[in-house]
Amino acid sequence: MVDRRYRTCRGTGGKENGLTTQRRALVIGGSIGGLFAGHLLHRAGWEVTVYERSRSDLADRGAGLGVSQELFDIMARVGIEPDPTRSVGAKSSIWLGQHDEIVLELQRPSRGSTWPVIYQPLRRAFPSEHYRAGMVLTRIEQEGGKARAIFADGSTEAADLIVAADGVMSTVRRQFLPDVAPKLAGYVAWRGLIEEKEIPPAGRDLLFDRIAFAFPEGEMILSVHVPGPGNEVRPGHRRYYFIWYRPATPERQRDMFTDAAGQHHGFSIPPALIRREFIAEMRAAAHAKLSPLLAEIVGLVPLPLLQAITDMEAPRLVFGRVALMGDAAFVARPHVAAGTSKAALDAACLVDTLATSSGDVEAALARYDSERCAFGRAIVAHSRYLGAYIEAQLKPPSERGPAGTRDPARLITDYGAPQLVHPAEV
Repeated sequence: MVDRRYRTCRGTGGKENGLTTQRRALVIGGSIGGLFAGHLLHRAGWEVTVYERSRSDLADRGAGLGVSQELFDIMARVGIEPDPTRSVGAKSSIWLGQHDEIVLELQRPSRGSTWPVIYQPLRRAFPSEHYRAGMVLTRIEQEGGKARAIFADGSTEAADLIVAADGVMSTVRRQFLPDVAPKLAGYVAWRGLIEEKEIPPAGRDLLFDRIAFAFPEGEMILSVHVPGPGNEVRPGHRRYYFIWYRPATPERQRDMFTDAAGQHHGFSIPPALIRREFIAEMRAAAHAKLSPLLAEIVGLVPLPLLQAITDMEAPRLVFGRVALMGDAAFVARPHVAAGTSKAALDAACLVDTLATSSGDVEAALARYDSERCAFGRAIVAHSRYLGAYIEAQLKPPSERGPAGTRDPARLITDYGAPQLVHPAEV
């Protein structure tokens, strides 16, 4: 388990043949997880280069995300003083009924933010000369305690350690674990962001400082305030985010993620390519199934996002001098709202085990594998527990079991991952 009292790693690496040498690491994937790994390894004395396949700025990716004290602690550890005021707090969670009435309110403080708030300061602080964009990894080779990354442009780079932070569809994981891939959970998520000022005044009063859950038959939607343009958090200048989970068979999902030209896009599809009939159907369902306020909010989103809900567990994370982390290793369903914090904790654990291994990289990686596998399995299991209610809706009522009739109050109480540092308690 990762100690809550994070250690600041110092030094210039281990000793080989009696000589102090600076170890070299390559990080594959330049998103949030890869940047945390790059920063922490650099501060621990490693020579680090981060390789990102995309040439575009990643700051526009993502929508709302959960933040945690653990995440802020690790940002401070890499030298970025976190600013919690750039996230939006919620004092409670409510169960919103069919007529916009509050069925239940639970006092559960939490904070929500957006992707750029975390990504941008990490990227700005990382040396540009050690961040290589547009680098597509093709494979990894290993020999004699060294690993070598081979890229699509024909270049190769050797290192003492390669960290795979290349996401859900990881090239590195596919090489070492070709049979491990995300699996459909049986439902999809529609997401959207609107400007807070677009919400009717009465709705703004009702939703202020609250996370709103609603449970149309067989489905679940939650909505929350997040920072607005320019990371603005003043009331009236923020944005409002929703994620609406709806059951869908594998056949239905394949159709939903196929564009008008017949191209299938896998587990997600660019918003502009979602077929108009699916967006129209979703908006009609909002008016039929959701309360008037939530239906209006959903209808205000000009171009919603659509994703298949999946999960995944890697049976192991270490392959010689290669270590998987973040979504390349474990994919939990969004219900735990902890993907960003988990990536940061993975990076911290990796660097801490390296720093306390007396230069024995293999021993450090073995410890990392054991600790993060236990954590990953626990958080994926918790996300499956939370999603079982929606997943059960594809079955006949007589076969849904306890999960399909779970009390919404219980779902709200258990939502999220409150014990990030202690997987046994997740």
